[in-house]
Amino acid sequence: MKIFFILIIFIIFLIFKIVRDYQIKKKKLKITNALNSNFFIQTINNLIDENKYNLLEERIRLRETDAYGNEDYKKWIGNPPLDEKTIEKNIFNGSKSFKEGIPYFWERVILKKFGSVELFFEKWRSYCIENPTIDDEIVGSIRKLETEDWFVFIASQIEKSCLNLIEKNYSSKSKGNYKKGIRFENHCMEILKQNGWEVKETPITGDQGVDLIASVNDLRICIQCKDHEKAIGNKAVQEISAGKLFWKGTHAIIVSRSGFTKSAHQLAKSNKVELINEFQLKDLEKFIV
Repeated sequence: MKIFFILIIFIIFLIFKIVRDYQIKKKKLKITNALNSNFFIQTINNLIDENKYNLLEERIRLRETDAYGNEDYKKWIGNPPLDEKTIEKNIFNGSKSFKEGIPYFWERVILKKFGSVELFFEKWRSYCIENPTIDDEIVGSIRKLETEDWFVFIASQIEKSCLNLIEKNYSSKSKGNYKKGIRFENHCMEILKQNGWEVKETPITGDQGVDLIASVNDLRICIQCKDHEKAIGNKAVQEISAGKLFWKGTHAIIVSRSGFTKSAHQLAKSNKVELINEFQLKDLEKFIV
């Protein structure tokens, strides 16, 4: 009888210990999820805020408009894989899925901050646990937040930031921390288009020193746009010369707001590179004949 009583006490103690350990483990997991979730959303929002002007410039650059004024943002939004393992495989193999737009920003800025795909999804899953539902505007209802919703979530946060800047009329140009180069490229592209040129932008990565390619008939002009405070030197001339060969251009042009050094003019002459300013761009054909 005494042995039976001891056994009962032992079983009760064992059950109590199991329940207590489970509660402690559950509490620790809840704290970990809360910390990971807070880290996730704060990091995402901070990175978007730090790069909001650059993001908006890229959104504008990648926008395509048809003859009727309809805007297409497919290049900006992109279509990356959503599965964690597939993402790792795509990045490892250098897939084009992350070469521009929001996917590019995610890989080169957000993912770099988290350190790895595995760590990003670890924090993201914690966020999903802490915030189990999402207001899906496409479906038109509130639904459960899934792991594969990570890109929809990131893209939505970025779009909210961009639209907020547009509403605040950021184009007043009173902001100084956005990417000047992209704005100047867009400015040059608009001048060329208004003067009858067909203009294409080179990819963000692997442009080989060429920002824009302007074409009319058999002409294929490789253009580098420089919005610097100091005069442009030899390096830009060397880059556009190599870029012209890479992109199979017929001519090479550098457009600068700050002029060029004497040595740059000398090197440009020997390499048949034209050095002009933005005001001369509208008469581009005069410089290539």
